[in-house]
Amino acid sequence: MSVILFRCNAGPEIGFGHLARCRALAAALAAQGARCGMAGPETAYMTDDDAMLFDIWQPVPGWTCAEADAAGFVALARAHNAREAVLDDYRVDETYQLVLREAGLRWLQFEARMDVPIWADLVLNANPAARAEDYAPMLRNPATRLLLGPGHAILRPEFAAAPRRAPRAAVTEVLVAFGAGDDRGAIRFVLEALLPATSGKVRFTVVSGRHNPANDALSSWIVQRGEGRVRLLIDPPSMAETMTGCDLAVTSGGTLTYELAACGVPMAILAISDDQERSRAWQDAGVALFLGRYPGVAAGAFVEAVLGLAGDFETRRRLAAAATRTTDGCGAARIALAMRDLDCEVQDQ
Repeated sequence: MSVILFRCNAGPEIGFGHLARCRALAAALAAQGARCGMAGPETAYMTDDDAMLFDIWQPVPGWTCAEADAAGFVALARAHNAREAVLDDYRVDETYQLVLREAGLRWLQFEARMDVPIWADLVLNANPAARAEDYAPMLRNPATRLLLGPGHAILRPEFAAAPRRAPRAAVTEVLVAFGAGDDRGAIRFVLEALLPATSGKVRFTVVSGRHNPANDALSSWIVQRGEGRVRLLIDPPSMAETMTGCDLAVTSGGTLTYELAACGVPMAILAISDDQERSRAWQDAGVALFLGRYPGVAAGAFVEAVLGLAGDFETRRRLAAAATRTTDGCGAARIALAMRDLDCEVQDQ
């Protein structure tokens, strides 16, 4: 396969879910012999593994307009002989896509919006509610292939091999996780609500990313008010192991929901951004409980909902079983195969 160039938007404000899935896809592509490059994220977000995975890492300091960003992306692609791309940036519009199309690039586009004209060759949306008919009015490329549903969720390899923990009658370990970026106060809200409402037998594992600006304040709060029942993990080495060690998760939307589904962990979802409200689809699919948008959720209603789920073993068992049926953790390999087919089409041109 030729060089595949990624355009990704990531940072503390928007979060790091986009970057996490790009990394996982790049690893799957590398396993098939592809070389990958990254454009967008600052070098501060680059890890040692990234240095091995991406031949190119080009920060893009700021977004001026779609046309200018697309032109810079095309120039980078030409400089490195990249003929295929992956776009994981919801600022991409029709203007951006037409610049890439004019340049002869073929690409995969992460796209959850239904009101943007789409010229991509591959469109990926792992949301359980994604339907082909919703995209039909926006498709401008007759050859576009849609990759929809949780079976296409791009997760790290550890989730394909993660052991599924059978639900226990009593909830004693609760995971609290709101992504790798700014949790916007949601973690503290959850702890302040649930600690006084639960017995001393219930412990909380808080997972945060190293780029969350609230980490120092959270650490101090946990020491002072965590009652010895809360531990804070910053970027734990195995998220799958951390998840399967818990009986219930309170989480934001996004990549975390697919990871929890792959591990079969019952979850209550509290969205912290507009796009995460799409995670309501997990409730519609019978996989999770959707609690609404923080900070619009009242503490009393939140506690009632979470304790109700914790106390209902049969519902938790049903949610866990439904979750593992939807998400097997092998989505990255499936997308890599689709990209390989795209590469073959490029070579045939």
